Amino acid sequence: MTPPCSPRTPAPTIYDATEMNQSFAWSAGGIISTTGDLHRFFGALLGGRLLPPAQQQELLTTVPTDGSNWIPGTRYGLGIFAQTLACGVTVWGNGGATYGSWTYAMGSQDGAHLLTSNMNGGWSDLGPFTDVLTAEFCPAES
Repeated sequence: MTPPCSPRTPAPTIYDATEMNQSFAWSAGGIISTTGDLHRFFGALLGGRLLPPAQQQELLTTVPTDGSNWIPGTRYGLGIFAQTLACGVTVWGNGGATYGSWTYAMGSQDGAHLLTSNMNGGWSDLGPFTDVLTAEFCPAES
């Protein structure tokens, strides 16, 4: 059965979140930005242009999230996570969601290849993001 707020529902419920105060979500709702700004930030962060080498190494040190009921195939670090896609490619970055908005900024570990995306909606799974990441980062089958 398709959840009532799934992106695959033909006529999903629409919620007006225009006036919503996102501060309840702490850091997930504490920034107003654009996908372009996030793209530049994660390019600089992953590209090693913001932190000294020792801190960059700490940033990239992750722990498994298995059994945590979090995003499958991920390892979490100091403010970023690594997600291994079904094709075996691992992407790095972060994402967040609050009512009405989901954002992902993910890319290669060196920040040279990035994809930053935002979706408006209230669906309950990250399937569309995984599909977009797979299309961008996994080699096409011939």
